[in-house]
Amino acid sequence: MTNTWMTERFTRELSALLAKNETYDVTFKSQDALTESDFESTEVLIAIPSPEILGKFKQLRWLQLFSAGTNGYTQGANFPEHVVLTNASGTYGLTISEHMLAMTLSMMRKFPVYMDQQKQEIWKNAGELQSIAGATVLVHGLGDIGGHFAQKVKALGAHVIAVKRVVYGDEAYADEVYDENELEHVLPRADVIASSVPGTKETYHLFDATKFSLMKSSAIFINVGRGENVDLEALCDALNTQKLAGAGLDVTDPEPLPKGHRAWHTKNLLLTPHASGGFTLAETRRRFLAILQDNLTRFETGRPLNNVVDMKTGYKKK
Repeated sequence: MTNTWMTERFTRELSALLAKNETYDVTFKSQDALTESDFESTEVLIAIPSPEILGKFKQLRWLQLFSAGTNGYTQGANFPEHVVLTNASGTYGLTISEHMLAMTLSMMRKFPVYMDQQKQEIWKNAGELQSIAGATVLVHGLGDIGGHFAQKVKALGAHVIAVKRVVYGDEAYADEVYDENELEHVLPRADVIASSVPGTKETYHLFDATKFSLMKSSAIFINVGRGENVDLEALCDALNTQKLAGAGLDVTDPEPLPKGHRAWHTKNLLLTPHASGGFTLAETRRRFLAILQDNLTRFETGRPLNNVVDMKTGYKKK
């Protein structure tokens, strides 16, 4: 099933992969174009469908999401019990971590200030800068995305503190590792806080006025997980009162961000329109198609699928 954010090139590459499959009839359709016949016969969906339509599919056995996030399908959602849900974990680590790094460096080097000055034809040094080298970077979430980001900032000389849902003891690229219960304890130490966790009941407005008050006034906050994980009004307040040096958001709540929202004009807030992931990078497409090809082969041969989602937590099963 097609989605509006899919690129033409990705659609062609996905079509080519599925065309090799001789086991099933393959149909590309938008959700609005689905017919009663589709609901009666479809066994596999590759899409991000509206959760409420899933119950209409009489023969559905497997839903492969384009996304790593699973909010709306798990944690008590009315997801069909007989359907296996797999996500795209392992697809977006490279592209989103590069986006996070670009945001971090842009804020540290005051590029938003210089961009504003350029528009006004002002030639002026913006003053003191920060560096990743020697900085303490708190990586919130150490999955595919957070792990890639930790690796990058570690290579640039940062001291990496990881905060994650479950600590296994074998976390790479982190100098220190804590579970979620320790987040407030380590926030005051961080020069950069970079969050990439999915949206769950536990993460809703996790970063609120209290969390921002614990951060250094010189700290930079980055979020590429889900917009609802951040209280946007509280973030704007923290930036406007200089309780926080800067922030970069690729996701917001609400999303799309409405015209006229104060966040558009909040000083030292860098916004991108949920553009860090998607399929605009060739390597991202390659990674997703490799995951899909492997799971298609597994499905056809009756073997367990990879990236199966735990319906209670919303995360990929370990």
